[in-house]
Amino acid sequence: MAESQDSRPCKRCKATDAPYRLRNDPTCQTLNRSPRNCYVEYVEGKAGRRLGALARDTRTSAKPAPRRYIAGLSFGPSSTVMTHVLDDSAKFHSSRRSSPAFEPLVVHVDTELSHTADKEDTPAQRLLAKYRERFPNVSFECVHLSKALGVRTVDWSSLPGLREQEDGNDTERLRRFFDSLPSITSKADILRLLIRHLLLHMALDKSYTALLLGHSTTALASLTLSEVVNGRGYAVPWQINDGPYTVCTYGPSSGASGGKETSRAELPVYYPLREVFRNEIMLYLGLMPSLRKLIPADSAASRSVVSHKDLSIDEVMSRYFDGVEGPYSGIVANVVRTTGKLDRVAGDGFCHMCGMTLDEQGDSRWAGELGDDLEEHGHQARLCYGCKRSIRG
Repeated sequence: MAESQDSRPCKRCKATDAPYRLRNDPTCQTLNRSPRNCYVEYVEGKAGRRLGALARDTRTSAKPAPRRYIAGLSFGPSSTVMTHVLDDSAKFHSSRRSSPAFEPLVVHVDTELSHTADKEDTPAQRLLAKYRERFPNVSFECVHLSKALGVRTVDWSSLPGLREQEDGNDTERLRRFFDSLPSITSKADILRLLIRHLLLHMALDKSYTALLLGHSTTALASLTLSEVVNGRGYAVPWQINDGPYTVCTYGPSSGASGGKETSRAELPVYYPLREVFRNEIMLYLGLMPSLRKLIPADSAASRSVVSHKDLSIDEVMSRYFDGVEGPYSGIVANVVRTTGKLDRVAGDGFCHMCGMTLDEQGDSRWAGELGDDLEEHGHQARLCYGCKRSIRG
């Protein structure tokens, strides 16, 4: 990933000028007799093969169906590269008459709670306009985080402070809820879950084939350990691995069906960049100036730490893996590969907040003094230990 100091030829095309090191192999800037870059081709090839695996896994008949994918965009390096790969794939499929339609929708969730969902010309919308101009083969949509309160994939009656009959608009209610959470770690954890639920809801509501998330190998390793620390170790295989994901829906919290499961659906969730390190993505962006300039400056700013007391567990883990990725890239990769070998333990019970399979025995042991679920709002809340801790401290 850093520049190579030796003079060995490029491992891929045998060119003599190979200034970059890719997985310990020298790599050149230009593919032999081509304007493309060996390093660029490697990253895009990794993502392309994962999209190919998704197409094979979701094929339901001999006749290929349209590939309708919804993807999350945070404006960070990984999701920007994923958007570029989706744009290239859409362009390729549109040029081939025999190829099934490729219809990606890229969604950015605006998490800024200082304005309501109906405000126009927000910073997020202005930045998304630049993405629309850069990637003409992809559809884009900007959705405000407050829209998450309308999804039924969360049992809102299990969350104190978010009852539907509360005063105020959705943005105000959500802001008060975040203010009530016990720590920065809790806020980061719940924010990530709400974004995920909103994307899952949109995928099911609009009948998309799969949800794509732009996590790199490094990000998945970080998510693995942060989920364990947050108390969801039992559900790590469901959270980290590619494959079908069970999505439950619940009745309105104010009605007789509040807290009761009303339906279940299966939706594939895939990580196209799961085999690419963060440092490889950053170097890739350095070789693609048109992509690099799209990313906000704070996404690429220095991540030096002065004090950990104001960081969430997710951020601490992310910074740790960013630091060890270079000298210990094999260990980082093994975290994700080992997780990929873990079985997804099936269960009939799911957490009403994060949606992960409940560990019927382990949750009670891990909870300790928290004890069993408390009676709340007329029914027994069904939250995993991790969500209980995030919400109640």
